[in-house]
Parts: sequence; structure tokens; C-alpha cells
Amino acid sequence: MICQREAGDGLLVNLGGIVPLSTVDWRGRAAMVVFLRGCPLRCPHCHNYALQTGESNIEFHALASRIVCRIKGLQTPAIAFRASTRQISLEDASVRAASRPFVDAFVLSGGEPLLQPEASLRLLGLAKSLSLATGLETSGFYPGRLRALLKSDVVDRVFLDLKTELNEPAYQMATDITGVADRVRESLEICYQSGVAIDARCTIFPELPSKDQIREIARTLEGLSRLYPDSHLESLTLQQGHPREGEPWFEPVAFEEMQEMQEIAQAAGEGIAVQVGAPAVIKWAGQIAKSI
Repeated sequence: MICQREAGDGLLVNLGGIVPLSTVDWRGRAAMVVFLRGCPLRCPHCHNYALQTGESNIEFHALASRIVCRIKGLQTPAIAFRASTRQISLEDASVRAASRPFVDAFVLSGGEPLLQPEASLRLLGLAKSLSLATGLETSGFYPGRLRALLKSDVVDRVFLDLKTELNEPAYQMATDITGVADRVRESLEICYQSGVAIDARCTIFPELPSKDQIREIARTLEGLSRLYPDSHLESLTLQQGHPREGEPWFEPVAFEEMQEMQEIAQAAGEGIAVQVGAPAVIKWAGQIAKSI
């Protein structure tokens, strides 16, 4: 069972890992990224495929303590207590500065974080209480859970991963399961309706999406922007897909071709900011989870 469970009165979180500082998950911000384990999709080139399944449960209060101590520059709850009663040495300050870079944002990722809706709500609420900007990275597979989370007012920005144009044959090829495209379309519309800031992301692989599919994505976004004039789509970012660890090598789509896709998207989605982002990279590593 991948979703969170209850142990006594304690919420269990199926944790994938924590990255203390990321500058690529949220452009212009230094973010802590928490990865939740489990995903309903089976995307062939998924770089976080190790998080698709498995269990690594931790009680919420223990995870919250780790996050709070890391954000505040401490290493453990015990250190947090001592720090309130004495002045730290220059050596201690140097260690803390090296081990805990300053962050001003919190991003919840996966896997698919909304596979664990209660954990997502409480973690984002915790980040809000720490005065951090909050972001959710999601595939859009759980529109009902996304709607409920946005109504809770704990999400400042949604990073929505669009695999390809929103029709079932294309999405089945991209995710290796059926029935996803309509869910993603609904999630996208929920974001537009809510007025939350949206960053749409699309990773480009040799077989998918094509230039025509990128055009359709841009048309969909432009249509929703007209339908919901108070919405806040910040950008559509095209990322260069690379082979994940362990899969056969393939030649990534050339940067020049991605620039052509950018021009196609800009022409099809009038008024939409389209950018070519940094290559998609492996952002999670098992050893990080053990070190936090």
C-alpha cells in the first residue's frame, strides 16, 4: 500500500527524500524540495522511477521536526533546544551555514504527491506556517484532490507536468496507462478557475511530444486563458528529455529543434510565455533521504 496510513494517532508519510536546496524547481527561488513516494503513472523515461513504488514511512511529526530544524538552520530537534539557551560558536555557525543554505520556498514533489492527500495538505500547511512560498509539482492525475488542496489556500504555485497534447492515445503512450488525459485536462481547468499561479512544463523526448502536439498544448492553454481571464498562467516551459539511469541511450532532441517548438507554441498560443528550460535532470537521490 503506497498511500499514507494511520499508526495510532500519527499520520504516516511515505517519504521519498528531501533536497535541502534546489534552484531549478522554482525559477528565481531557493527551495527545499520534499519528495513523496508513489505514483499511478509509469512514464517510460521517468527520472524519479525509483519513487514510483515502495514504502519508506515516517511519522508526520518526525518529518515536520526535520523540516523545521533544517529551515531554521539546526540539525536535530535536540540541537534546536540547546540553541535557544546558549550562543553558538563561530565554528557551529560555519557548519550550519555550509549545511543549510537559505531557502525561501518549499516544493512538494514525487512521485505524485497527491497520492497522499493528507500528507500533502499538512506539509504545505507547515511550510506556510514557516513563511515559505509553497509549490506543488503534480501530474494532474487527481483533479478532485487538487481542487480540495487549492481550496485550503496552502498552495501558491502549481507546477503541472503536461506529457503531451490532452487526448487519450497520446497520453497513454506517454504514461503507459489509460484514462489520464481527461484527468489532466480537468486539473488544468481547476488551476485556471482557482486563479493560482501555474507553471506548465513539458519534457521533450524524441518520440513524444511532436511539434504538432506542442502546438495543440499551446492552443489548449491559450483557450483556457481566454475562458478564464483572471487566471495566472506564468509560462509554458519546454525541457530537454534525457535518458534516465539504466535505460538504453537515446539522442536527446536537439536544442535547435526545441527552439522551433518554442516558436510554434508562441505562434499557436498568442500571449503565452514559452521558454526553453534547462535539461530535465535527476533531482532525487536515495542518499539524500538518509542524510536529512
